[in-house]
Amino acid sequence: MGKPRKITEPEKELRFTRARQGLTFVAFGGIFLCITFWIWFSNTTINGQAINEISIRLIITLILFSLSLICIWVAVNCVRHAFIILTPLGIELFPFWFPSKNLQVIYWTQIDNAIVTEDMKTLEIQCQGGGKVFVALAPITVDRLPYLKRAIEGRMAQAKEPKDKKEGQEDPQQ
Repeated sequence: MGKPRKITEPEKELRFTRARQGLTFVAFGGIFLCITFWIWFSNTTINGQAINEISIRLIITLILFSLSLICIWVAVNCVRHAFIILTPLGIELFPFWFPSKNLQVIYWTQIDNAIVTEDMKTLEIQCQGGGKVFVALAPITVDRLPYLKRAIEGRMAQAKEPKDKKEGQEDPQQ
C-alpha cells in the first residue's frame, strides 16, 4: 500500500507498541547474558571434559554475548516502534519483519466494521467487498487493550452516525 501520508494533526494519532513482546526479548537477553558470565567466570565441564582453553570459552561467550545484545536491541525496537497506529486516515499495521517496507494502511472509508473480540485477543476488520483482516493483539500490553477497544468502538460509532442520519433524512422525503 505504501508509506503513510502526512497528516495535519499528528496529535490525533493513537500508537500501540509491541511492549509485551519486548519484555520477552529482554528476558531472553538477560538469560543469554547470565549464561555468558557463568561460562566465562567458572570452570565448566561439558561431557566430563574441562573447558579450560581460553579460545573455546571466548568463542562460546562471544556468541552468547552477541545473542544477548541482539535480543536487547530487538526489545528496544519493539518498545519504541509502533505495532498499530490509529490515525484520522485509518489504521496502520506494522508487521514485525521490515515494518517500513511491509506497512499496511486500511483507510476508514474502506472499513465496514472493526471489532476487538470479547477476550481482547484479536482485532477483526471487515472491509468493503467482503474482505477481512485479523490482527493478533498479543504484542500489546494488557493494560493498553481497553484503550484500543474504546478507540475502535468510538470510531465505528462515529462512522455509523452519518449513515444513520442519511437514512433518517431519506425516509421523510419518500
